[in-house]
Amino acid sequence: MAICTECDEEYSDRRLALGYRVCLDCGQEAAEREILFKATCTAPAYNKGGYMYVSSAKMAKDLGR
Repeated sequence: MAICTECDEEYSDRRLALGYRVCLDCGQEAAEREILFKATCTAPAYNKGGYMYVSSAKMAKDLGR
């Protein structure tokens, strides 16, 4: 059994083989934090570019410079 780097609990070796270093519970917490952060951001689409998350007014003013 593999050991989670966040909470020191054991988790499946198959999950480790997929490249995950945290258990399902810690992974879910991190995913929820990321979802909440991105929900407060704006992601404008560019003609030939990828999405860029804009998380503050200062970042929006500096965009495209």
